[in-house]
Amino acid sequence: MPRAGQIYRILIASPSDCVKERAAIPQIIYAWNAAHSLHSDVILEPIMWESHVVPELGGRPQEIINNQIVASCDFLIGAFWTRIGTATGNHISGTAEEIDLLRKQGKKTLLYFSSAPVMPESIDAEQYKALKEFKDGLREQGITFEYSDIGEFREMLQRHISSIMAEILKNQAPLQSSQDQEENGLEMFRSQFESFSRRFRAEWAAERDSEPMSIEEAQYIISSAVDDLLNFQAQITSDPQGKLIPKFEHSTKALKTLLRHQVYLDGGKSFREFWEKGDRAIESLQEISNILSSSKG
Repeated sequence: MPRAGQIYRILIASPSDCVKERAAIPQIIYAWNAAHSLHSDVILEPIMWESHVVPELGGRPQEIINNQIVASCDFLIGAFWTRIGTATGNHISGTAEEIDLLRKQGKKTLLYFSSAPVMPESIDAEQYKALKEFKDGLREQGITFEYSDIGEFREMLQRHISSIMAEILKNQAPLQSSQDQEENGLEMFRSQFESFSRRFRAEWAAERDSEPMSIEEAQYIISSAVDDLLNFQAQITSDPQGKLIPKFEHSTKALKTLLRHQVYLDGGKSFREFWEKGDRAIESLQEISNILSSSKG
């Protein structure tokens, strides 16, 4: 049945070199929605110029983008690597102008800077210099974060979004009565976890059984699952038997270990070991399901 709710629009701002980040940010936002939207009556909407801007003439391009999408966003997530972006006429880049606009409106801006290795010959020296000056200029204006790879970025951003939204939800009046929330909360959590578990198992099995030549795609599937597990764990406010949180921590640790797994020229031993450890890690999720089922009623 239809439900009343609130939508928070999140602007994703970055120069063109942050391809992985622009793919990861919406995934993390959608993972938060999957875990929280039903019981919180809140939805986060990722906003990107390539998906939300429509053709329009009669003004400065960045100004058109600002009017169409930027001004109506509730907060911003920005990522940088080696480029600052293209100048707009008013600012050093479109990303910088978007950040400045939302900051002047008093809205949250979460900024992240990549320290991932890069081939020196691929760097535009002027862009890199401008980015460094931009970053240095922010030091006295607030807090920014650095990350060494896309995995660290995903985990960091997941924590920050969960923290921000927990504070927002704590301070707003619920659309459901506290009694309804209490009655529905556990069943929603259990249903959402079971849905996640089935999807993860299916994606893992499909990749494992496709006779892959590498583990790269499987590690991408695991990375997404880790985000989901951290989101689920962040929802747990009470664990009377002291069993649920440790099981989540164990499963998350096992999967994160697989993200660091290396395949060597050892006759396929390390390759087979990866899939065997993955099968065991996924089976451990059943222990979480059993705890949730035992708490039914």
